[in-house]
Amino acid sequence: MSTGNIARLQGLMAEEGLDWLVLSGFDSTCFATGHVCGIETGPSPFAGGPVLAFIGRDGSRGIVAPNIEGVQVDADYESYPGFANAVTDQVGNYLSAVRTLAGRLGVSGRIGVEPSLPSIVAELLPADRSDIAEPLKRLRAVKTPAEIELLRFCGQVAAAGQMTARAVSRPGQTELGALNAIRATMEGMAGERCALAGEYIATADRTAQLGLPVSAATMDKGDPVLCDLAPRVAGYWGDSCGSFVIGDTASDAYVNLWTAAREALALAEAELRPGLKVGAFDAMLRASMEKRGHGYPHHSGHGVGTSVHEWPRLVPDEDALIEENMVLMVEPGAYVPGIGGARCEFMFRVTATGCENLTDFVQDWRLE
Repeated sequence: MSTGNIARLQGLMAEEGLDWLVLSGFDSTCFATGHVCGIETGPSPFAGGPVLAFIGRDGSRGIVAPNIEGVQVDADYESYPGFANAVTDQVGNYLSAVRTLAGRLGVSGRIGVEPSLPSIVAELLPADRSDIAEPLKRLRAVKTPAEIELLRFCGQVAAAGQMTARAVSRPGQTELGALNAIRATMEGMAGERCALAGEYIATADRTAQLGLPVSAATMDKGDPVLCDLAPRVAGYWGDSCGSFVIGDTASDAYVNLWTAAREALALAEAELRPGLKVGAFDAMLRASMEKRGHGYPHHSGHGVGTSVHEWPRLVPDEDALIEENMVLMVEPGAYVPGIGGARCEFMFRVTATGCENLTDFVQDWRLE
C-alpha cells in the first residue's frame, strides 16, 4: 500500500518543485509509509515529539519514532530512547534522532512540511521550506485500489458494529454496556484493538445534542438511540451512523425527523457521482431535509482515509469537485430537544458513474 503512495508523493514533489517531504501528522506518516501511531490514549509520555516520515524525491523514506513503537514497515528507522528504566531526555533524544536520520538520508534542497511540524524540528532542516498541506490533502482525497480495499474492510467492520448495536440495544442495557459489546464485535472482526471515534447515546434529550460522551445511564423502552461508529483498522478508518428507537413504537415527531435524515441519505446514494460540486451536493441534501421541516448544524459529510475526517468536507462553501475514487462519508441528521436526534450515515466510494456503499447495514428506526 505505502509503495503506491510513495510514488504518488514523488509526483507531488515533482509538481511542487520539492526535494524532500517531512511529514509530522500521524495520518500523513501512515499514508506515506504504513506506520501506525498509537493515538487512543493520547500523546505518549515516552515520545519527544511526533513521529516523522522523511520522503525523498528518489523514493527514499525514513522514520523517526520512539523505541516503544518498534519497526513496523520497510523504511530507514531511527529509533530513540523514549521509554527507559532511567531518567531520560526524550526531547533531546528525539532531536538527536532527527539530526541523525536527516544526515544519513542526505536531506537537502527544498523541503515540503506540514503546519504540525514543531519549530524545534524545523530549525534542524534546510531553510528552504514550503507548506504542503493543501496539495497533500488533495492528493490523499482520491484513493488507490489498495486503499479502497483497506477502507472497504473498515466499512465492513463498522457495519458489523452497527448490527451488534441493533442486537444489544434493549431496555435495561446501559450505553456503556452496549458500546462495550459493539466494540468487542468490531475488534474481533478486525483482529486488533481499534481506536474508536464517534458516539453511542440514548434518550430524547441526549440524542438531540452533539458530541456527548457515552454514559452509564440505563436505557428504557421508547428511548431513541444514536450510534455513530468510526473504527480504525490497520491505520485506516471506517465510519457509520445508525439511529433507532428501543422497542416497537416511536412518536410521529421522531419518525418524521428520522425519515428526513434517511431520505436525504437515500438521495445522496442516488445522486453522488464525479463532477458534482461539493457545495451543490451539500445544498441538495439540506434542501431534502428542509422539505420535512428539519436541518442540521454540521457538515453533510467528509472524506475518510488515514484520518477519520479528511478533505473534502461537505459544506456549503466548498467549491471543489467530487472525483472518482474519493471515499466520502455522508451524514444528514435532525435534532429536536424533547423528541430526539437521528443521523443516518453511509460510507460511499465514488465510482465512474455513481457510488458504491461500503457500509451496507440496516437503516431502520424499528428494531427487529
